[in-house]
Amino acid sequence: MPKKSIYSLGAIAAIVSVLVFTGCKKSGLDTTTVSFVNQIGKEVTLSIYDSKNTYASNTGHVHKQLVAAGETARIPGDVFVDGRTYYMDWYTADYYYNNWYNDNFPVYENRVQFEPEPGDNTYYLEKNLRGNSRKAFLNGESNSTKWIAVGAYLYSSNTGYSDQWNNLDNNERYREITVNKSGVADYTHRDEFGAVKMQQLQFMIHESEVPYIEFRDGMSNTLGNMTGGKLPTSTQPGYASSSTDTVMALFPDNEYIFMMLKQ
Repeated sequence: MPKKSIYSLGAIAAIVSVLVFTGCKKSGLDTTTVSFVNQIGKEVTLSIYDSKNTYASNTGHVHKQLVAAGETARIPGDVFVDGRTYYMDWYTADYYYNNWYNDNFPVYENRVQFEPEPGDNTYYLEKNLRGNSRKAFLNGESNSTKWIAVGAYLYSSNTGYSDQWNNLDNNERYREITVNKSGVADYTHRDEFGAVKMQQLQFMIHESEVPYIEFRDGMSNTLGNMTGGKLPTSTQPGYASSSTDTVMALFPDNEYIFMMLKQ
């Protein structure tokens, strides 16, 4: 069978001989070695989870190790239960190379989920997956970040950003969002009467040098985004910014672009 490939935001490295096994092992299943080939050129932390919930919460990994640059991590097949879906999580020390992705919106194939099968157990961690989204939205290794609105703007290519914050009342200003590792964000705002409204937004993590997640509905239609790289407080006309603590957000219920500050 052809070998499978899981793409990743970075370069993965060699095996460090520390293995952590907390999952139950079963005999009589696949004993073929499961290999993770580091093609990145930097040491990588590799964790494997046996459920979507443990992956999303960073708890209860069944395997964790450091993989040195250019090396291959080889994990005994009996660590894995036959037919179960597992979740791979890897990143370099600076979090620039990583495989944080939402497989609900695949570009080529799954990058986090995998199901080992006899004879088809090699996965490639490739350096084309890279960017600063994980550093911004997960603080690297956490499972979520919370953001609040501190400004509101309109933007056009002719006039740039125009500050609208003083035109909004306190209800309109209230925007909070928690971005979760799971690929679902918890969005909170108020209506015109002050009633709190809560909404869960699925999002796609883009491969981008700037922090960038895009809210999607069940039909993969765009609902808005949170993105870095440009801030109204930066120099015109480019408004270039390298911040990972402040981003601009367009939410589904509003035309304003909100400046969001990480808490």
